[in-house]
Amino acid sequence: ALPRMDSFLRSNGPWNQLVQNQNIYLKRIEHLDTLEMTPQLRVIPILVPHRDEYSETVGYKILGPNKSVLFIPDIDKWQKWDLNIVNEIKKVDFALLDATFYDGEEIKARDISQIPHPFVVESMELFTELPESEKNKIHFIHFNHTNPLLDSSSNAASKVRKRGYHIAQLNQRIKL
Repeated sequence: ALPRMDSFLRSNGPWNQLVQNQNIYLKRIEHLDTLEMTPQLRVIPILVPHRDEYSETVGYKILGPNKSVLFIPDIDKWQKWDLNIVNEIKKVDFALLDATFYDGEEIKARDISQIPHPFVVESMELFTELPESEKNKIHFIHFNHTNPLLDSSSNAASKVRKRGYHIAQLNQRIKL
């Protein structure tokens, strides 16, 4: 766990009982540390801006023997990030990116500015200059129940696919 999550789990019940009773062992990690999971699998935690009420929000770069994945399931707007998402996409073979909301129109009962995520339409606009080979890496993930991308036959899903992006599917596998 990154430092704030490590501290939270050690200091707050009922989770601290898991640590005290040695049901779990916490290993503290740091932003951008490379963790060797196996000789063929490495994971790099990457801090991303998002709520952070109790702990850090983290994405990961996952490095397999043949392929790599950028996994950013939860983030505020791309412009708030210290890293440039376009450059990060170029460094990997696959990019699994936050698509909580398709656009700002789908939430009527709450102030959408209070639940910040990059809208899919904003992400596609940001990535519009990428060549098709780079767009093909992008798989949108992490859909709110209001997101029309949950319906693969929706107009929104059709627009995403026509622009060269993918919509992640349940049980989808990526070979690393």
